[in-house]
Amino acid sequence: MPDIGAREPTIQQLRCFLVLAEELHFGRAAERLHISQPPLSRHIQSLESAVGVRLLDRAGRRVDLTPAGEVFRRECEQVLRRLDRGVRMARQVASGQAGDLVIGYVEPVGIDLLPRVLGDFRVLHPDHNLRLVEMHTLAQVEALSDGRIDCALLRTTTSSSADLEFDTVWKDELVIALSERHALARADVDRLPLSELMDEPLVVYENSLGVGMLTATLAACSDAGFSPTIAHTASSTPMLLSLVAGGEGVALVSSEIAKVPRPGIVFRTIDGPRVTSDVLMGWRRNEYSPALADLRQLLRTKSLRR
Repeated sequence: MPDIGAREPTIQQLRCFLVLAEELHFGRAAERLHISQPPLSRHIQSLESAVGVRLLDRAGRRVDLTPAGEVFRRECEQVLRRLDRGVRMARQVASGQAGDLVIGYVEPVGIDLLPRVLGDFRVLHPDHNLRLVEMHTLAQVEALSDGRIDCALLRTTTSSSADLEFDTVWKDELVIALSERHALARADVDRLPLSELMDEPLVVYENSLGVGMLTATLAACSDAGFSPTIAHTASSTPMLLSLVAGGEGVALVSSEIAKVPRPGIVFRTIDGPRVTSDVLMGWRRNEYSPALADLRQLLRTKSLRR
């Protein structure tokens, strides 16, 4: 149980603990903090008293994190990262700057949709400093959770958090990617029924990137009356298209990808019901700002005018 008389942990105590957790040595930690060892020891003792558990195992100047200490370290890192970010943003706003807005996005969003949205967004929010980071879906969820990005433009994900909110802003239409040497590619047609791929090996994106594209692909094949044979999984679009170009299989990809010429690849529109993969906008629930609301509306509007 926590010491009833102990005060709540202070920011200084948390910073001291994190440095000590990195160094695992009182002398080196004190040197980094520009204090002597006795004050460092007092900070750690006061912190443990406030938390009510032992965070460190001490053996002279050498220390190790207890299991509780390891969990506490991870949470402290997030707390201080968010605090530092809050301080930085508050200072920027006070000085007349709106601060950074960091947007993560999956590759197809950056080809056409996002560039068309950003011009209108800058008209509405000229003081925001936009920073764009291409990331796969699961990396965006993690970055959004720990505060490294402010907004995520990502595929459907099974990851969930009470702190995050998602909304569909775009139905990304998928097309068929074929090697230029494939018999279906040589046919003089622009559209192909998905059932033509029934006996073809399929190249898909790895599950580790997120389940959005894979789920959409498998569902479309099922609707077309077959269960595909997956020949390869790819960790990126260049790898996936390289496998297709090399004749290792066919793939379903974003129609945005088809806008960029790819050596050895031809793209065919799906003849039949549109096959789409949802693109979501994600944000931290307690940080939904007017800027994010405007970005959300612009994404919806621009995606409908494609």
